[in-house]
Amino acid sequence: MPALKWEKLRDGMELLKVWELEGPSAYPQVSVLRVSNAAYQEFSRDPKEFMKFVNQHQIFPKAVIVSGPWVTLSAIDQKADHPGWILTLLHGKRSTMIVSALPQLMQEYDYPKKK
Repeated sequence: MPALKWEKLRDGMELLKVWELEGPSAYPQVSVLRVSNAAYQEFSRDPKEFMKFVNQHQIFPKAVIVSGPWVTLSAIDQKADHPGWILTLLHGKRSTMIVSALPQLMQEYDYPKKK
């Protein structure tokens, strides 16, 4: 089984091609993107441009021809300054893609040390 590794696409953006575990002919295919808050805001405003980005970076073995819907938790303030977002991309046999978005967890917790 191949080892999965995060691939840096550009500053503030990393890709994990989970679909590579089963190969290019198994569906649905899943990829995970870690993106900055600025990139998420840009992509969510223009899903067609995001679809072009996905195809340009060959995130899936076949080009995406239909993108949507985008899903996020309704309780999340999408305009808040999150440290970044995790985008889960689901690619189907008919080259459609669904995107789910979750804010990254804050890692700056100061837990009391146990003695």
